[in-house]
Amino acid sequence: MPNRVPSASSHDAVGAIVLCGGTSRRLGGDDKTAMRLGDRSILETLVASLPTDWPVVCVGDPRELSREVRWAREDPPLGGPVAGLVAGLERCPTPIVVALAGDQPFAGTTAAACVAALRDRPELDGVAARQPDGRLQPLLAAYRREPLASALNSAPHRDAGVYRTLAGLRLDGLAPLGHAVLDVDTPADLDEARRHVR
Repeated sequence: MPNRVPSASSHDAVGAIVLCGGTSRRLGGDDKTAMRLGDRSILETLVASLPTDWPVVCVGDPRELSREVRWAREDPPLGGPVAGLVAGLERCPTPIVVALAGDQPFAGTTAAACVAALRDRPELDGVAARQPDGRLQPLLAAYRREPLASALNSAPHRDAGVYRTLAGLRLDGLAPLGHAVLDVDTPADLDEARRHVR
């Protein structure tokens, strides 16, 4: 697929950064975002669930997808999620940026709900899905671009913790929809995701 530079044509335009460059140690080192859920990969399932008017930047090794995306790579490769967000943000100039982990195949609807909640709350820097333990999931969240960029640029990029890096942002949470916060880290997670698809 050709790479297309996303445009930011309005003050509330939305783009998405999908991090899909990890090592998947708990799944034998295979690329977990390439694993199949029915007739689609995990990454394909996620990307296809995002609104079609959102430009999407995927951070990882390029591969064929049915949807047009722009590819980026963190510096250094495998440098962690903060480095991935920095690389993705360089190619995603929209005023609202959705950050997603590529191993969350069912996150699309909740990502859109985060955007809607953020638009209704001008005092916030971001809105994130709330995990079962009550913590916010920073990689299923919508952010205003400027405070996100400021937080990312203030941290060392390699192996920096995403929670600590974004701790100074004014965030609120919302309850996820369905299986949105299911991230495929283990064989048991993969089985659960496949059951949900079936």
